[in-house]
This record gives sequence, structure tokens and C-alpha cells, in this order.
Amino acid sequence: MPLHPGSPDPRPDSRDLAPGDTDMTVDRRALIAGFAALLAATVAVPKAGLAAGSNWTLATQIIAGTRMTDPNVLSLAIDALDREVGADTVDRLYRAIVKRDAASITDPFEDEDVENAARRFVEMVYTGELNKGDTVAFHQALAWKVLRFTKAPSVCGPGMGWWTNPPEDV
Repeated sequence: MPLHPGSPDPRPDSRDLAPGDTDMTVDRRALIAGFAALLAATVAVPKAGLAAGSNWTLATQIIAGTRMTDPNVLSLAIDALDREVGADTVDRLYRAIVKRDAASITDPFEDEDVENAARRFVEMVYTGELNKGDTVAFHQALAWKVLRFTKAPSVCGPGMGWWTNPPEDV
């Protein structure tokens, strides 16, 4: 019996195979799942700010107050920042961020170019707008991670009508 009315049954009938033959057909869902796993395992490496031992995940946590959960989006943000301000400014920004301690993290950077790059980088990771007017990482933006009372538009909530009740901790 077909899995869906009107569709052919994708499962081979073992009675149709000759002894010793194996079914070499590829299930479309298995193929898609395999490609998805391959893409998930492939992490893009940022071109900018690749000083030996650089850790942009840590730098993002220092300057943005939380970690990026998607390394690909972090890589895209660093590459976009590199295109906007240049690799030299991105490298100086990284070095300036990791030199900060808890007491000075909210102080502006002395170098105006680094300060502007820092503000733009934080804007990128919180909004997902990596290129002016082009939001490529909207659902992975940090705003949706830190705003516990809401989710990105088009992302389903925990159940129908969940938005009608305010959070208990507000």
C-alpha cells in the first residue's frame, strides 16, 4: 500500500530482488538528511581576524555579553565586517576586545575605527543584518536568544495562544 494516497510506494518489495542482489536505490529523505548532516558538520572559517589562536566565539561573548550559537553566522558576520571596515580594523578590534577586563568592557575603545567596528559588529550579531539592508541571519540573531519573552517572527511558539499570557518572571 502506498504511504500517501496516489503516490508510488518508495519501499522496494524484497520479493522483486534476485537472490544476492541488493537494492541500490536511494531514498530521497535519506539523501536530504545526509546532505543536511554534511552541511551541519561543515563549519565555515572566517577569513578576517585569523590571527594565530584567535577565538571569535570568546570575543563575541565578551563584547556582546553572550555566545553565538551558530558558528556559520559568526563567520559570516566577521567576513561582512571585514568587507566594511577592512581586515586591519577587524584584527585590531579582536585584539582590543580580548584585552578588556570586566571593569572596562563597557568603556568605548580609544581607537575610533575600532569603536565603530565594535558597534557595527554588535549590531550585526544582535540583528542578523550582516550587510546594510540585507538580513541573512535573522533567526539566528542574538536578540532572539536574549529576549526570552519572544521569538523571531515566523518561528512557532510552544503552543497555540502562548503569546496571550505574559511571562511569569516579568
